This record gives sequence, structure tokens and C-alpha cells, in this order.
Amino acid sequence: MAAATGIILIAGTATFTTEWYNTKKVNFKVPVATLLAAAVFDGLAKLDSKAATGLSIMVLLGALTTKWGGKSVVETLAAVMTSVDKGPAKQQPKVKVP
Repeated sequence: MAAATGIILIAGTATFTTEWYNTKKVNFKVPVATLLAAAVFDGLAKLDSKAATGLSIMVLLGALTTKWGGKSVVETLAAVMTSVDKGPAKQQPKVKVP
């Protein structure tokens, strides 16, 4: 497997999981398109591996920054990491306002 093929598979997996996480719906179009794109990039890598790798990196950057189902992959990861960083929420005492 060429490096370009692996990068395309990473981009597709990130897109699929982010859309699933944000919308709570499974969209099977994304894995099918990912596999087709990986096959195309594998063929391109046989012709010119540097061009295929460069294009696949551009696809990965686009997949990481484009909003799919509400948030981009980067925004979703930032939100998840921020919520993990804070730890469990502490209960605030209830204050009655007159």
C-alpha cells in the first residue's frame, strides 16, 4: 500500500467518525467514497508517488478543516480534548435569590 492510500484512508476515517459523532447517524456514503478515492490514489501512486502523496495530504487537510455534519474534525477533537481536560463537572451550590 502506498503512503497516499494510507493518508486517504485516514482522511476518510476521520470524516466518517466525526460526522457520526456530531449527527449520531451513520452515513455509509463516506466509507464507500473513501475506498474509491483510495483505489484512485493507489493507481496514481504507481504513476507518480510524489504527486499522489502531495495530493493526498491536501485531501487530508481539507477533510480535517471542512465542516461535516456541524463541526470539522479539528473542532470536534478540540471540544473532546477540552472536555476531557476539565475532568468531572463539580456541583455548584444552589443559591436562592429573593
